[in-house]
Amino acid sequence: MEHRCSDRHPTDIKILIYRYGVPVAIGRIKNGSRYGLYIESDLSDVHALQQLDIEILVYRSSQKLQRYKFESIVVHTNSRGFGVEIDASNEEACNQLMEMIQAQPRTPKATELFAMVAYA
Repeated sequence: MEHRCSDRHPTDIKILIYRYGVPVAIGRIKNGSRYGLYIESDLSDVHALQQLDIEILVYRSSQKLQRYKFESIVVHTNSRGFGVEIDASNEEACNQLMEMIQAQPRTPKATELFAMVAYA
């Protein structure tokens, strides 16, 4: 049975996933709302109630990359990914997240994200 309090919006935004402040994986936001996201990722060893940071990198102009980082907690997992609840105490951050989900901004290619993880 579904217990969501808000509608999910489909999207396809590439992200970096952090554990304990260290980038550990690349994923894709497949759907989301201002309070939660479903992320597809190959990251293993993800458990409910685990804290992860999610970083979205978007191009605001032709080459200017802007970073948005959100604290989250894992609420469920499956074989393809996991669902997270976003820390909703920062209303401005939630509004930014929702704007990005609806706008589906251009994000770096997977190879660029791998390079960012390698140099972090």
